Amino acid sequence: MEGWNFWWGVVAFFLGGLATQLNGWLAYRRQRKDRADDAADALRQRREEFELQHLVDVNQLLRDCMSGCAESLILRWRNETLPDERVTDDMREELRAAEQAYTTTTGELHSQIGFVFDDQVRQKVMEAAQYMSRVHASPGTDRSGVLLRLHHTVSGAYEALTARVRALYAGRAGA
Repeated sequence: MEGWNFWWGVVAFFLGGLATQLNGWLAYRRQRKDRADDAADALRQRREEFELQHLVDVNQLLRDCMSGCAESLILRWRNETLPDERVTDDMREELRAAEQAYTTTTGELHSQIGFVFDDQVRQKVMEAAQYMSRVHASPGTDRSGVLLRLHHTVSGAYEALTARVRALYAGRAGA
């Protein structure tokens, strides 16, 4: 029987070592999964922060474009309605500066639209920017309705932007 006790001891020793190895391997897998989950959470958070920042930037650029387009149109209409001899160099310079500011802001807006991740929001902003460009290039003769239609079109983009921001923040609250 003494031989069996010896072999039971050896088997128990190996089984203990095997259990220790298995426990270590399971702990390693659990730690690796936790690290992967933490990395995925950090990546998701960076993505959301990036998207939120760009949504706010695009919203501000859209507001600036809207203001610039309206100001440029109003100054252009003012200069068109006055006789040429009443339009001063300052008025022409004011119009030129407003149109240059609008053009610059429009370029900045178009460069940021691609960073809007949500397809529907990006489409709404693109439609608003294109509409502003069309109106600015050729406002037509219905001056009373142009600014109202412009405001209505851009408002759809504002609503889409703010809805996306709310959805991102709601997702954070639920996480």
